[in-house]
Amino acid sequence: MPPFFRIIPIVIFAFAPSFFLAGCGGGHERESEAAVTLGPNGKPLPLMGANGTFFNGTLLAEIRLSQSRGKGGFKPAPIYGMPAEDDKDPKITPELVDEIRSRRAESPLPPIVMWLQLTSTAGSTLNVEIVDFNSDLGNFAVQPEKVALTPGNSVETEPMISRLGVTSLDIPVTVTLRINGKNETHVLTLRPIDSANQPPIKP
Repeated sequence: MPPFFRIIPIVIFAFAPSFFLAGCGGGHERESEAAVTLGPNGKPLPLMGANGTFFNGTLLAEIRLSQSRGKGGFKPAPIYGMPAEDDKDPKITPELVDEIRSRRAESPLPPIVMWLQLTSTAGSTLNVEIVDFNSDLGNFAVQPEKVALTPGNSVETEPMISRLGVTSLDIPVTVTLRINGKNETHVLTLRPIDSANQPPIKP
């Protein structure tokens, strides 16, 4: 049996919940749903944050997590590398199979978004590489991967989106940074931020 046809059952199984959800109710009802991400307690997800210091306090790391502005009615993101139906020589890689299987774990809730901000307190420029950013919300390839921080300045990464669903209001995030070939790893735990001190949520 050609390799392409062997992955069809996997694809169907991975996306069956999404098709079912998409078929429940009319399009007008989905449009009118409130764009609210529910936390583990069934209430709107609060802004969450975590802070930590690296390399003897010369580098500050700050993580923020908030609800996405997306609406309900979960739609899976496209799977890059999926062979076309008319592909005569489909290439089924282990990465493609892993991606298909991982879709089964995606939550029907709207996605959440995270940002990582790095701030230098050093007296000279820091060339920082973001080696690892891993949690129950996903193992992210942070972009940009490398940043140059002049003294006193901050750099914020591109938003990281997770569709795995928030199941706790204590979310450990393992962050590994590298400067001059030396790695340093810390676990920063995301927790709700006091609403009185919340900065504006980004669009």
